[in-house]
Amino acid sequence: MISQLVIFAENLFVTYGAWGVFLASIVEEVIAPIPSSLVIMGAGFSFMDGLPINVSSLGYLMMFVVLPATIGVTIGSLFIYTLAYFAGKPFLKKYGKYVGVSWQSVEETEAKFASKQADSLTLFALRAVPIVPSVVISALSGIMRISILKYIICTFLGTFIRATILGIVGWQAGSLYKIYAEQIDLAENAIIIGLIVIFLAYIGYRIFKKKI
Repeated sequence: MISQLVIFAENLFVTYGAWGVFLASIVEEVIAPIPSSLVIMGAGFSFMDGLPINVSSLGYLMMFVVLPATIGVTIGSLFIYTLAYFAGKPFLKKYGKYVGVSWQSVEETEAKFASKQADSLTLFALRAVPIVPSVVISALSGIMRISILKYIICTFLGTFIRATILGIVGWQAGSLYKIYAEQIDLAENAIIIGLIVIFLAYIGYRIFKKKI
């Protein structure tokens, strides 16, 4: 599956250049099985392989890899954000009592973060770290109903840092970038599994507490 996705992404780069990076980044955000680091690192390898490290090459990296990927990821992430934005409130109002998370608590948390601008800094920081799963960030941002303008700005800026890091790694790693991408994907999956386990443990604790 992953090898086919690699071929698909590389074909987009070769055929459409920077537009291919843009399109592949959108697809990567919407389709969960694609490792979030695969597209950017693959683009870094495809466009930058063999180029020396200098100002001209860094400019080329920004133009053909980082900016197209950043815009693509930002646009693609809006799918999950929008879904969570509109589905999160009715879901929690209906089922929140079963999982111990009420809509009122979400609103209180969001208001607390917003008043200190902590949500902007947190969203930016999470977007900038390569191993943090993008789908989790998008979903939580939507559930907490972070304003669309703030979401887009923080996602763009954070993803720009992330794309720069991954683009350089793909460039310097050469054909070995696939190994690095797989390791980052494993780290992301471990984080997602860890969050699921914590969430399930929390639900179990709430149920057990009610029975006492």
